[in-house]
Amino acid sequence: MGTRTTANKFSRTPAFCQKGLTLVELVFVMALFLIIITMVTVLINPMEQIRKGHDDKRISDILLLDRVIGEFLLDNKRYPDQSNIIRKSNVLPAGSSDLSSSNPGWIYENLSSYTEKLPIDPVNDENYFYSYIHDETGYEISTKFEYYKDKMEDDNGNDDLLYEIGTNLNLISR
Repeated sequence: MGTRTTANKFSRTPAFCQKGLTLVELVFVMALFLIIITMVTVLINPMEQIRKGHDDKRISDILLLDRVIGEFLLDNKRYPDQSNIIRKSNVLPAGSSDLSSSNPGWIYENLSSYTEKLPIDPVNDENYFYSYIHDETGYEISTKFEYYKDKMEDDNGNDDLLYEIGTNLNLISR
């Protein structure tokens, strides 16, 4: 019969059979992970992407408001809301129930035939909001951009710190 050997509980297993990471390997993996995260953050710049996303939404919202006001004008032969009163998306007029309501909201007029909700700025605070005003000669819608600063200067409006669209771009300035 062959001899049978039993493993001693104090015997050491060879190094190549051990499982797990050494401290050096763990530090190396963590350093590599940090380098990759840093490079991705520098290349993508998440805050810049967020600002760009906000401005893309602002452009879309402003174009929607422009369409709504144009359609309202065609149907009613007047601009929505009272003349020469500036409306801001961060201020609820007296008698309105909700800023984003289209009957009435931050623009004090029933616009529910033209849009389900009035757009609200993605930030909608004291620095970033939508503005609307009209007089007898036209109307203006404006907003401030976080990312597309050059578009604010190139919009043919009277204020280089605002992005302005409408038929009279001299009505709003901050």
